[in-house]
Amino acid sequence: MLMISGNINPDRRANQQLMRAVMTRSPCLWLFLTLLLTGCLDPANVVLRQETEKLVVEGLLTNESNPFLRLSLTTQFGNANTIEPLQGAYVEVRQVGGESVVFRPVPAERGLYRPTSSVFVAKTGSAYSLYLKLPDGREYRTEPQTLPASVPIESLTATFVEGERGRQSGFQTSLDLKDPVKTQNFYRWTARGFHQRISKGVPVGFGAVCCDRCWVLEEDPSINLFSDALVDGSLVKGRPVFFSPFFTLGKHLIEVQQYSLTQQAYQYWGRYRDQQQRTGSIFDPLPAPLLGNVVNIADPQDIALGFFEVSGVARKRIEPVASTQGQIAFNLNNSLFVPAGDCMFAFPFSVYVSINPPGW
Repeated sequence: MLMISGNINPDRRANQQLMRAVMTRSPCLWLFLTLLLTGCLDPANVVLRQETEKLVVEGLLTNESNPFLRLSLTTQFGNANTIEPLQGAYVEVRQVGGESVVFRPVPAERGLYRPTSSVFVAKTGSAYSLYLKLPDGREYRTEPQTLPASVPIESLTATFVEGERGRQSGFQTSLDLKDPVKTQNFYRWTARGFHQRISKGVPVGFGAVCCDRCWVLEEDPSINLFSDALVDGSLVKGRPVFFSPFFTLGKHLIEVQQYSLTQQAYQYWGRYRDQQQRTGSIFDPLPAPLLGNVVNIADPQDIALGFFEVSGVARKRIEPVASTQGQIAFNLNNSLFVPAGDCMFAFPFSVYVSINPPGW
């Protein structure tokens, strides 16, 4: 039998009497105090379990000759690796009323698939669908998507911007384009740039050095989208698409890719951008899985993460030269710390030494 002592602390007895009085005479005050106290409890750590694997798809089919598909699986709960490349899938791209092309795995990169035909190029105005059969027998497909016509980039402009308030100096690249009339157009831009870095190099005798210059690849991971809903048929001028940081006198190599999207792809990339721009504040919406357009044939509720995109693409390049900025660029260049040794080791993300990158 549980025994309770009759010796109750006088202060405790007084507190109990006070609480009874509050509960009896002022229920609203009692409710307020209850909410206040419970609101101070430590939050529970909730673990969300992912019990089943999920297919992840990243694919791009354009009017150029380099389509690709990347497949992976999300691992089950408790595994240290969250994404595992998927090998051994059967991949086929089907043209409505036309040919089908099989994609094979690329041995050098697990999970990557490319077409077996080296001359395969998707045709503007034709519709294409993706078919997948996974090693476990599951089959997925997309609905046919019509390849939009690529819209040319009218011009690129690179403007030197002097750094201030801790910001890096560099070239801000913008473009102009003429939007087609009476057609609904959706755009996405990506870009990459190479800029030179210098080191003190490696002595090779007689006062000469080697390996003192290298090219560093710069890419912008942000999602840059645009719809012509309000400017149909207009000239779009000065659209910012890329910033290339300036470190060394000499050329910058910049290439901009302009993708003409389907409406479905535009909506997918919009959701992706919204997820990317989350700040972690309490006002952010809850994150949602980025379900795409690849659906399990036997179970339509099983939708893969990611997207198989069919888009037209146009490219344009520009080579701004930092030396044209005169004294500003020269002073900035001479104020930078120049590291010792081989440039490739001094800047781990550098990719090419001395000569221009391939294709430039």
